[in-house]
Amino acid sequence: MTPRFAKPLALLSVLAAGLAVCTGAQADQFDRVKQRGKLIAGIRNDYVPFGFLDQKGELTGFEIDLARAVAKDMFGSETAIELVPVVASNRIELLNAGRIDVIFATLGKTAEREKVIDYTAEYYLMAGMVLLAPKAAEYKSWDDVKGHKICGSQGNVYNRTLIEKYGADLVLFTGTSEIYKAFQDNRCDAIAYDGPNLHMKVTEEGWSDKYKIALDTFDYIPIGGGVRKNEPAFLNAVNKAIIRAEASGLMAEGEKKYKLGVSDYVTKRAADAKVKAAAAN
Repeated sequence: MTPRFAKPLALLSVLAAGLAVCTGAQADQFDRVKQRGKLIAGIRNDYVPFGFLDQKGELTGFEIDLARAVAKDMFGSETAIELVPVVASNRIELLNAGRIDVIFATLGKTAEREKVIDYTAEYYLMAGMVLLAPKAAEYKSWDDVKGHKICGSQGNVYNRTLIEKYGADLVLFTGTSEIYKAFQDNRCDAIAYDGPNLHMKVTEEGWSDKYKIALDTFDYIPIGGGVRKNEPAFLNAVNKAIIRAEASGLMAEGEKKYKLGVSDYVTKRAADAKVKAAAAN
């Protein structure tokens, strides 16, 4: 005769075992990535110079180089990677849905985002936002954007500041090409966007003679990669790869390669990374 508690106890055992498996799987993200044999990274394909399509239609950029270096560190080949285009408004959603393993897509570090993702080691300090406007426009301070229609990007960390502090009337888009087209179609008076991108845009033919950087940034923000919460082994592996990439000079060379200038921030991180890499060997 089967004891009347046997089935419930057996069911509980099965549930507990299933929970243990799920918990183990969540904790072993690095193992799953290694077993798959490639890294899946969310990157920008529309954001010069961090991630964009070159004249041959191939993905390149400051963060593309870093993503490939991380893949090479993990798998021995920079081709062991799948690059998934993301935008500011969907990159964290895709990460937490398991569609990508890591974000390398101009991800500014904020306390709000740290509630839902874990950041990798930082690797760049970005001019948070500048204002591009027609050459004839007069903006003496950010207070002057009040009441103006300003084109910007969905998901940008500074959108709230522009609205609540400076009173801008934001017109938001998912990608940079949409922002530029809306601006040229006179759907907004100016563009408020990340500094490196607009500083390069204003040098292009058809832009340099018509537009200017009307206001410089009101803040700087550290940039890092992003991974899902509670994946310590995977996060540690990505961080080690980033430090080795910095120590090799990849980021410092990337600043020159992509005409970002030479920053004290990246130079110092490269020097510190060399020390850390030497200590680890």
